Amino acid sequence: MAQKLKEETRKAIIEAAKEEFLEKGFEDASMRNIAAKANITVGNIYRYFQNKEELNAFIVAETSDDISRLLNSLKVERLSKEPRVFEMKSDPLQLEKMVNDLSFSLCRLYQEKGTSFNILLRDENSCKTFKEWFKKTIGDLMRQSYSLSDRKRQVDILSDAYSSAVYEGLCRIFANDDLDIRDLLMLLRAYLNSFFRMVLDDNSLR
Repeated sequence: MAQKLKEETRKAIIEAAKEEFLEKGFEDASMRNIAAKANITVGNIYRYFQNKEELNAFIVAETSDDISRLLNSLKVERLSKEPRVFEMKSDPLQLEKMVNDLSFSLCRLYQEKGTSFNILLRDENSCKTFKEWFKKTIGDLMRQSYSLSDRKRQVDILSDAYSSAVYEGLCRIFANDDLDIRDLLMLLRAYLNSFFRMVLDDNSLR
């Protein structure tokens, strides 16, 4: 009986924390609010989780691993044989396939993981893997497009800025929970395709 009560209390804490993290975001969420939603004392939470960070990490752990595996499986090899010349029309299929695979897989994770996916996506600290992947992918694509032997610093700055922008866009798209999954997939594909094409069509560093 005591073990069952502990399991029920732990489950109540986790469900209350999910609600709090979704409503307030990780930074503004409070253990006091989580305790109130779980109908227990704050002190009781600490019998199960040491702090807010541990509680959040537990909630997003499985989803975070899924996203890491997904991103590690996606990459774009050199799209142009000529390092100084890049034409999107010459071979758009590889980039298009990557965008389609990424879009479909993210939508699938969104359907399967639900709350934990949204919590992870909305917490920038928990979602560093996303931003780092976009930064590396965008940087690699830019280096394929331009002669950058003396412009590494500029590309690093631009790819960092672009990765922040695309991450923010993803958060805004997935925040529309009134969309059905087909509309969500369509929007995601359109956004990522237009974003990557914008980056690759930018002539400013040539």
